[in-house]
This record gives sequence, C-alpha cells and structure tokens, in this order.
Amino acid sequence: MKNLLIIISLSWFFSSCNLADSIDQDPPNNIVPENVVQNEDDARALLNGTYSNIVSRTNSYYYMYSETIPSALIGTMSRAGSGTDDTDFFDNNIQSDNPTVKNYWLVFYTVIDAANNAIKETSELGSEEISSEDRNEIIGEAKFLRAMATFDALRYFGQFYDRTSNLGIIIRTEPVNFTTRSIKRSTVEESYQQILSDLDDAIVNAPEFTVSYRGSRLAAMALKARVLLYMGEYSEAAITADNVINNGARNLETTFSEVFDKGISSLEGIFITYRDASSDTEENNRKQFYAGRVEEGWFTNFMENDPRQPVTYSESNVLKTNNKTSFRPTFFFRLAEMYLIKAEGIAKSSNDIETAKQALNVIKERAGVNPSTASTIAELNDDIFEEYIKEMSFENGSDWFAGIRFEKVMDLKTNLNSSNQYILPIPVSEIEGNELLTLADQNPGYE
Repeated sequence: MKNLLIIISLSWFFSSCNLADSIDQDPPNNIVPENVVQNEDDARALLNGTYSNIVSRTNSYYYMYSETIPSALIGTMSRAGSGTDDTDFFDNNIQSDNPTVKNYWLVFYTVIDAANNAIKETSELGSEEISSEDRNEIIGEAKFLRAMATFDALRYFGQFYDRTSNLGIIIRTEPVNFTTRSIKRSTVEESYQQILSDLDDAIVNAPEFTVSYRGSRLAAMALKARVLLYMGEYSEAAITADNVINNGARNLETTFSEVFDKGISSLEGIFITYRDASSDTEENNRKQFYAGRVEEGWFTNFMENDPRQPVTYSESNVLKTNNKTSFRPTFFFRLAEMYLIKAEGIAKSSNDIETAKQALNVIKERAGVNPSTASTIAELNDDIFEEYIKEMSFENGSDWFAGIRFEKVMDLKTNLNSSNQYILPIPVSEIEGNELLTLADQNPGYE
C-alpha cells in the first residue's frame, strides 16, 4: 500500500504537473520496496509529488474548490455560474454523502499522505546519500505542506472555533497502510498542536524563501500566524504576522491590481500555485471551466464604490482569482493578509486601537480608500472585517472564515442559523472505512 501510494503520487506529478524547471526531475527508476528513495534526487522527486496533489490538472479540489466552496458557503459566489451542481453549499444544507465533500476530504489527506511518505523516506536515507542540511530542508518543506493540508482539513471538517471540542480531525503522521488506516478523531486542541509542531519545524528547517510556488520558512511563518489567529492566540498571531511583514523577503505591490496581474511574479505572493502559459490550457487548468459568478446582495453592497471592485469582478464575473494575464493562480498566502491578521490580533488582544489601525490603514491606503476612523473596538472590528471582504474575497476561504471569526455570517446569509453549519460533515466513506470511527463521531447536525 505504501509503495502503491508513492507510485501514484509520483505518476500524478510527472504526468500532469509542470511547476518549474527547478522541480522538473525524473522519478526513481524501478520503484520497489528496496529502492523507493535511494538518494537526494529521489527524495526531492518524492517531495515534488506532494505538490502535484495541490496543482493537479485532473483534480481541482484543492486549487479551485478552496476558492469556490467557501465562497458558496458565505454567499459571495452565485450558484448560477459556480461550475458545480452542488447546490447544497449555496443552501448551507450539505449531506454527509455529498460527493464533493468526499473529494474535498480526500484531497487534503492525499497531500498529507504524500508529505508523510516524503518525510519517512527522506529521514531513512543514510548520510552517504544526503547531507543533514538537505535532509532537514526536504523534511521541513514537507512538514509545511502537511501542516497546511492538516489545517485545511481542520477548518473545514473540525470544530476549529472551539479549542475545548473533542471534534478535531484524523491526524495522520505516517504513510497510510493496512495497519495505520484506522485512526480515531483527535480533539481540536490535539489537531492544533500537531499543526504547530510541524510549522515550528518548518520555520527552522525548510528552505529560505526563493519563489512563491514553493514552501519555505516564510510560508510556514505566515501559516502559523493564520493558525494562531484561528486558535484565539491573538497577541501571538499579531507578533508572528509582524515578523512576516518585517522579514523583507516580500513587499506589498504598489497597487491592488498588480498583485493579480503579476501572479507568481507578484512581490507579495508568499505561497501560490505555479501557473504559466503551458499550464493554462483547457486540458491543464480546470479554472478554465469555472465561471465564478458573483452573487448580488450583501457582497456587492460592500464592494460598491470601492476601488478594488473592478479588479475583483466585472458585472457578475470574478476576475481577481481568474486573471488570464497571470494564468489564474490560486493565492494561498500573500503579504496583505499579514497586515490584516496583525490588525485583528491587536484589536482582539488589547485596547490599542491606534496601533491596530496603523496595520489596517496600510491596506486601506494601498487600495486608495480613506483610513479607518474607528474610535471603539467594536467599530475597529467592523472595519477589519470589511477589509477582509474587500481585500481577500475569493482567496482561500478568507471571506468565509472571517465571517465566522467576527460572528457576521448569520447576519449576512439567512440560510445560516447554527454553528453546526460552519463545518462540513465527515464523509460517509471515511466513517465506513475507518474501524475507529462510528456514526457517533459525525459532526453535529449531520445524519
């Protein structure tokens, strides 16, 4: 089973993914238990296979559905042009046997399993095959990818908003085989601690930032800032975000539109998918088939008269994350979010309104809108939430999860009337195939 998964991971990568010359390597020859990974090149090829599950030409569930599913849930995207027949997401009435839910769950765990294989096989190489520095870098980069997929699994399928909850996710830190297949649900706190452990390792050992389509120490730090924010560790989240801002490897673009026109060349991209002309063909990029229609209502009211609106959408068509000039990359992390995390973290951890406004106003002023005039924490929180919507809509669920954190989603969408709707059901196939799960382990509100 282990080696079958490695073969699948590598074959997906090398048959369907064109990231860049820097990761265009041949897979190990004659893959068998004795020589799955024999040297550093093999280890790097295995790591590259992990990326293939995020940017796969044939599977859009990570790079595209991480935009469309949360946008459907909060109501920024209309079902009319969603590119999917899953009306359950727009109605916030999702069934546990929904096939998209199953595939969304599986894509996170496919990335996790590929990362686990890269970690295991690289760690078992002898010193004569790989230097300790290269070994640590490969493992650190794989741990960043594992942490990202684990966190995404948690925030979509676990009660991430309640650290006392028993309803975390399945934590997998070993390759899946017949003996490791069945694992019980961990608590939310255990899930968070595993994510933080991986990120702390990646921050120390992953490669320094070089390009926005590879995991790095900076990307791990940016993800840690986001994770801490979701955990309610607001002061630490603000400090971590500030460290990313002051790292110097990334800078804000002069204008909002430059971010999306430049794509992987943008100065503020921290981790985004690799796209170029050859990967933006109809056969290679399923965003070609995603119309991304904007829902008329609260979102368009928010965006009215904001200078970012024409860059974000035209009439009913989403533009920013479907930008043809830059070949439609998916933005997982960019520097602008760090300013918003810093502002939110300060606002929710202290009464220092002026310092929080300084971080917030960097983004507002770049957008060409007036600085915040908030004089109370309540007013400031409203300003920060609105900036998440205007600056980060359609980007990796930023709008949906901000709505949950700021307790706005039920006011914005009448379909939402319970916190049970904040997360998706555990797929029936996982409950049936995992001997340590029963129907009692299903998320509340789902049969």
